Amino acid sequence: LYTHPSPYTISRPAHASPPVHLTGTKLACGEGGCGACTVMISRWDRRADSPLHLAVNACLAPLCSVHGTSVTTIEGIGRSGALHAVQERLARAHGSQCGFCTPGVLMSAYSLLRERPHPTDAELTASLQGNLCRCTGYRPILDGLRSLCCGGGGDSSGCCGGGRGSSGCCMDAKGSGVATELFDTADLLPYDPSQEPLFPSELQLTDRYDASELRFTSDRVTWHRPVSLERLLQLKSEHPEAKLVVGNSEIGIEAKQKGAIYPHLICTSGVPELTRHSLVFVIGASVSLTRLAQLCRRLCSDAKAGGLSLEHQKRGCRALLDMLDQFAGPQIRNVAAIGGNVMTASPISDLIPLLGALGATLTLASLRGERNVAADQSFFVGYRRTAARPDEVLRSVSIPFCSERQHCYAVKQARRKEDDIAIVNAAIWVDLGPGGDQVAAARLCFGGLAPTVLSAGQAAAAMVGRRWEDGDALEAGLRQLKTEAAVAWGAPGGQAAYRSTLAASMLFRFYQRVCRDVGLPFDESAVDELDRRPLSATQVFESVPADQPIEDLVGRPVSHASAIAQVTGEAMYTDDAQAAAGELFLAPVMSDRARATVVGIDFTDALAMDGVAGFVDSRDVPGSNLYGYAFDDEPVFASSDVMFTGQFLAGVLAADRDTARRAARLVRVQYGPAAGSPVVTISDAAASDSFFPEEHWKQLTVGDVDEAFATAEHCVEGEMNVGGQEHFYFEPFSVLVEPKDGGSELLVYATSQNPSGMQSDLSKVTGLARNRIVVKVKRIGGGFGGKETRPSQLATPAAVAALKFGRPVRAVLDRWDDMAVSGGRHPVKARYKLAADRDGRLIGLRLLILLNAGCTLDMSENVAGRMLRACMETYRLASLSIEIRLCRTNLASNTAFRAFGTPQACAIMETAVSHLAESMGLSQCQIRELNLFRSGEITPNGAPVKSDNLWRCWQECLAASDYHGRLRELEVFNRASRHKKRGLSLCPIAYGIGMGKKFPLQSGATVNIYLDGSVLICHGGVEMGQGVHTKLLQVAARALQLPIGRLYIAETSTDKVPNTTASAASITTDINAPAVLDACLQLRRRLAPFVEANPTAAWEDWVGAAYLAGVSLSACGFCFNPPKEDADRRSGRGDSALYFTYGAACSEVEIDALTGDHVIRRCDIVMDLGASLNPAVDIGQVEGAFTQGCGLYTIEDLRYSPDGRLLTRGPGAYKIPGFSDIPEKLNIRLLRGSRCEHPKAVHSSKAVGEPPLNLAASVLTAIRQAVLAARLDSQVELPNGHQGQLSFQLDSPATSERIRLACGGGLVAEVSNTDGSAPWEVRPSD
Repeated sequence: LYTHPSPYTISRPAHASPPVHLTGTKLACGEGGCGACTVMISRWDRRADSPLHLAVNACLAPLCSVHGTSVTTIEGIGRSGALHAVQERLARAHGSQCGFCTPGVLMSAYSLLRERPHPTDAELTASLQGNLCRCTGYRPILDGLRSLCCGGGGDSSGCCGGGRGSSGCCMDAKGSGVATELFDTADLLPYDPSQEPLFPSELQLTDRYDASELRFTSDRVTWHRPVSLERLLQLKSEHPEAKLVVGNSEIGIEAKQKGAIYPHLICTSGVPELTRHSLVFVIGASVSLTRLAQLCRRLCSDAKAGGLSLEHQKRGCRALLDMLDQFAGPQIRNVAAIGGNVMTASPISDLIPLLGALGATLTLASLRGERNVAADQSFFVGYRRTAARPDEVLRSVSIPFCSERQHCYAVKQARRKEDDIAIVNAAIWVDLGPGGDQVAAARLCFGGLAPTVLSAGQAAAAMVGRRWEDGDALEAGLRQLKTEAAVAWGAPGGQAAYRSTLAASMLFRFYQRVCRDVGLPFDESAVDELDRRPLSATQVFESVPADQPIEDLVGRPVSHASAIAQVTGEAMYTDDAQAAAGELFLAPVMSDRARATVVGIDFTDALAMDGVAGFVDSRDVPGSNLYGYAFDDEPVFASSDVMFTGQFLAGVLAADRDTARRAARLVRVQYGPAAGSPVVTISDAAASDSFFPEEHWKQLTVGDVDEAFATAEHCVEGEMNVGGQEHFYFEPFSVLVEPKDGGSELLVYATSQNPSGMQSDLSKVTGLARNRIVVKVKRIGGGFGGKETRPSQLATPAAVAALKFGRPVRAVLDRWDDMAVSGGRHPVKARYKLAADRDGRLIGLRLLILLNAGCTLDMSENVAGRMLRACMETYRLASLSIEIRLCRTNLASNTAFRAFGTPQACAIMETAVSHLAESMGLSQCQIRELNLFRSGEITPNGAPVKSDNLWRCWQECLAASDYHGRLRELEVFNRASRHKKRGLSLCPIAYGIGMGKKFPLQSGATVNIYLDGSVLICHGGVEMGQGVHTKLLQVAARALQLPIGRLYIAETSTDKVPNTTASAASITTDINAPAVLDACLQLRRRLAPFVEANPTAAWEDWVGAAYLAGVSLSACGFCFNPPKEDADRRSGRGDSALYFTYGAACSEVEIDALTGDHVIRRCDIVMDLGASLNPAVDIGQVEGAFTQGCGLYTIEDLRYSPDGRLLTRGPGAYKIPGFSDIPEKLNIRLLRGSRCEHPKAVHSSKAVGEPPLNLAASVLTAIRQAVLAARLDSQVELPNGHQGQLSFQLDSPATSERIRLACGGGLVAEVSNTDGSAPWEVRPSD
């Protein structure tokens, strides 16, 4: 395919010639952080004389690196009509929603099966560490794939086995209209390893592909692959500046994100001397981390199985294994080598501290000979710098075994347990001398505390000669470590107090572990990190009536309509479309400043590149350079003032994406002085009075709040910050714009939740009427609100370019740029005051919320309005005063996000209620239950409560979770455990469905019947994984009385259904299903005479007869489904909800008070979804939303530099929940016997997409409860001397940093800003 392949071309070439067009492998992040691009690389292992199958990230695998291997993509394992067993299981188990991550997940599992045809549950889970999913919540993925494990995956269902657990047994409900199985495993395809494709004989029978030296040359880079150490050393001597490559996980990212160019790359994977290892622990530098882990496991095994004979010799191996299991994901470990990790010299390396602690020796080689150096600070001389000479290469690493009196452990603390870089890691080694109780030597090595790995020599020296048993050595080490490991204010990486605290906590944990090992007294709660147990899950839902026809699929757990296409890689997304003739690619030129004035832009260097067609900027816009959602305040291109880092200044057009992006980097922008410093945080905005006009603020007062506070028996005040959240949809912004008919028309393919909104924006910008612009959306790879308005940022420049050049223009943002410009959930800062009477009834609330809107208004006013209503939908409040102000900042405009302002309101309200309960000494559950709305009451904004389903959800959750029994167990645990604490919290949610206005709740649909009897449905909703197409097919199939296989939904298009409402606010099914139903019923009525005339005829006969009689077989349906009244713009008053979706969740967490880590031990959720149209889709939405909420409240932490640069950019820095972050026990129940009270609800169903996200507040408040228990033990700040009245602020997200520092204790470091310097990082909610 390539005469001169570029080393930077990924293994899925986008523009190969001739075209390959295998589109199944998805590019979601480009840095090996999400797993969507996973493929299987197979090579013949000539030592084992067998094939070796490895999952790798295609986005980081240079094409040169796979020479002589077999590459298998998702297309190579199965297709529609001939599924592989792994594909069928994921589709049947409802494990694919938007589908963008699905091929990568399947390829990871498939690669495991090729190596281990009958894997264990633990092996399966480990194989998925490098894969992420934003939609499903992971449970259905695990459920489907576990059926391939030994024993079917064990107790993956969470079934009690008839033992009748605390919540009873689901078998008790059999025959009472209850179902518990979302898919049937009885007829799944068996997995037969013998039917897998054979390894290519050409690669097996000859070694010419892997034993021959290679050299590939492109216009920028030369790739070398030597096959001997001598040749490697010769190349390094000739090109001392050359970079050595094995896994490309470092250089690949630098090339993609920073535009780094390395003229010579030398791949060392073919050098035999560097790929060998021995049982005396001499490891070749090119030995992969996966192979190193296999060696460690072998050495740690029983001596009869090849393990070490002496137990103490295994200590270092176990420490290595602990680190390797937490090192990135399998896709990285399979190709990354120990040498690359060492020579990168990262200060947060997971291996360098351990090599230093163990006293490892590095062997360096050059043409001058070899030399041995210690793996300590004498070698790691600076930030990412070593003492290796330019012509030297690392040949091997020698690691000594521990003697009987030597002990070594390694620990790591990261934002996420799996596939994450360390915040701080530590490896500590101690020699207790001949007597076994006096420190003879010690080595304390820490990563994440300094520009290099820190060897705390002074602390180690302080411990030498001191006794272990009485803690004297520990105290001496901690005293010295307090200064030696101190991280200064403003140090790179931030989190100074936390990092310093972790160093002390890690030494304390090491001491406890050694005490355990030598038989001394130890604190069991301090010894181990939190364990993570296999998932156990149940789903309980209402079964369909016994007399419902089997072909009627309404209410049944039907698989996603696109499941088969998604698991085979056949599902098409915007960027999968083949390149059109003459197509150009647009790469944006982006501002690198948050607040500035553009003086000039120089395109000279960019235009000089071959393949560059030209550029576009504000001067080329044929219509208005401004557009927007509520107001036209969004520039297509900034022409003078820059409002945020990443704002588009221009666009460069080229023949392919690589050339366009390289050219865009060559554009030179000249800036003039800014009007002031960037406004980044809410505090910045308040200090500079930077707000949007008051007409956009929200304010509501009900009753006399001052009187309530004056008479209240109990009152609490506090502050809370709730951070923002990145959407992290897997498919980035993508658009393809084709000019038609001389530029008088535009055909647009886009990733948009709102095709009509994009059509409107394009009309403003191009000057074309909307009837000349067609926007089409087949499906999108996740949206979550982020693709409602913001994709127009990319579509409008592409449209301008298409009209200027008269050629199709494609534009696709990479993850790095998408995160910089797309905005996210609004960060907020709140001050609350909450009052209650002596019994705990809430009588007064005063709440001021400051909302960080970003640089333009976008949807922020609507978000504030929804936030206002959410503060008063769940709890009864006698009086209240709520005000929400919109801050204008120099950040990318924040926008819609799943649940639309309500998660922030829930976090604030639930925290305030928890604070009140703590103050009163009452149970949080008691306070919440006492104040729940009941049927017949009216909310403060005037919405009537028409059912008691909130109460029913609460009571069922209370019983199913065995809340009171587990609370007693938790109290016993907390009394006995000093350094691990548990919290248990039960939270409700009442979620008003609607958009606050009447007019958006409308939609149209067209249903066409063809003469062969097939049916085509067009409607206004966008499929983004939420299953709207699936539900509408179920509704239409029932209405037409047809098998669902005869119906099809092709795409959403503005020329089929005009003036559509955005697919948002959980109402997409609510407004589109009635429109489809309307059209179907029209057609059914038209066909009725022909059915009556020939009742035994087939469907197509009736259709044919109608056609011959001149009866139209096409119908347009319409739905206008408004609430009773619009919400008042300022106060939110009005009965503006169609109805309420209710729910309750009980979550139990366990925290590690030494590190701040946490695990969700169990979660029970009860949701009122009316009569579910599809329990599988609905439960999937509950789990996915809840997991996304857990990310918001615990892990996902947006951070910026003080000058407005996003620091948490890409999956390497921004963490969403992974497979190990979901609850260990997850029980979902859909409330039985519920029916939606709204008259136009289709088949009495309710909306589901957003409300469950807010139930993750139960995790946040459970963490708060656990922190409170730790603070009591630490005797932290006891106000008024009352043991139960601890007052503290726990902001969201409750990261490990915040949890640890809130727990307090003597190990917490104090860091202050002594010189008034700027911090390293800020949060926009600060």
